[in-house]
Amino acid sequence: MGNSYKTTGTLLRALLACTGFLLATQGVLAHHSVEGEFDTSIEFELRGTLTKIDWANPHIWYYLDVANAEGVVEPWQCSTGANPNRLVRAGWQKEDLPIGSQVWIARASPSWEDPHTCILRGNMAFDDGTPVFAGQKPE
Repeated sequence: MGNSYKTTGTLLRALLACTGFLLATQGVLAHHSVEGEFDTSIEFELRGTLTKIDWANPHIWYYLDVANAEGVVEPWQCSTGANPNRLVRAGWQKEDLPIGSQVWIARASPSWEDPHTCILRGNMAFDDGTPVFAGQKPE
């Protein structure tokens, strides 16, 4: 009878340890790779008018109206590798990029599934070349 209590205690400790490990690694296991969602072998430039920002974890999404080669305006959505917490720590706020701003994305890669979805592969700038959400915010 003494051995069954000892075995039960050992099993319980092992179960708790495994549960703790799984909970601790849940975020890592849930994270996705960029290459799984975007074709990183292709890079292109994008210019457009900002229509919306989703300033939320885990990644910020920008929504743009972009004129195609024929001049037809198409809606685009672009993700970043950055999350809002990192940008806030660097001094940036959502309001630093006003809706209606003309923006330039020098390097973007397309989604495997949606031709009007991309990921930023470099920095974004206002149309005049002034960087936004890049490094530490200038004072």
